[in-house]
Amino acid sequence: MRGPTTRQTTQISTIRMISMPRPPRKTEQPTRKALIDAAEQLFARRGFDKVSVAEIAEKASAYPNQVTHHFGGKEALFVESACQSMLRTAKDAERVSRHSESIDQHARMLIARLLGPGAESVMFFAEAMLMARRKPELSEVIRETLDRLQTAGETAMVATLMRTGWETRVMPDVITRGFWSSVFGLALEKAATGRDFDHASSEAVALLMMNLNKAFTTSSETEKFHET
Repeated sequence: MRGPTTRQTTQISTIRMISMPRPPRKTEQPTRKALIDAAEQLFARRGFDKVSVAEIAEKASAYPNQVTHHFGGKEALFVESACQSMLRTAKDAERVSRHSESIDQHARMLIARLLGPGAESVMFFAEAMLMARRKPELSEVIRETLDRLQTAGETAMVATLMRTGWETRVMPDVITRGFWSSVFGLALEKAATGRDFDHASSEAVALLMMNLNKAFTTSSETEKFHET
């Protein structure tokens, strides 16, 4: 088996730099963690409006005022629990697609998992993003979650490149960013229209991910042409 190319070595170095361990979040506090776990189960099934703080506290064996103490309110708890759900779902999708043999297969396996069994978490997170847009104080945890999704996606992409010998003309972060933007774009569209995820939409995301490298190259060549 051949060793890594210069491009792949650069990609791996980049991933290692951005994958340094993060300091532990406050979610390690038992009561806080229990509240997030309880909220995730209730919100994911019934949505924000149909779940009360008292119900979450009871399920977590906590008191309602502890929601305010740890999160400042119900909306912040909704966002925190949505982020936890999305990170776990993304990790599961990466696990399922870990042994794919090409970028094509990797893309389709990821999307099938995220828009199939993981669709509830994707929609949960999309609703949290919309809530954070209206409440700027909630944006930090959304940004952190997006960063973690991006980093994990890049790491998985490099692992696939190294295992298969497949090469790209762009860095994995470009492909990964385009992928997540497309997935969450579909989720926001679904939230606005009520339409289900369909095969055509899933295939569009897969093709975008697979052809991003080609599109990037074509764009670069066009810019060079106009410069001359």
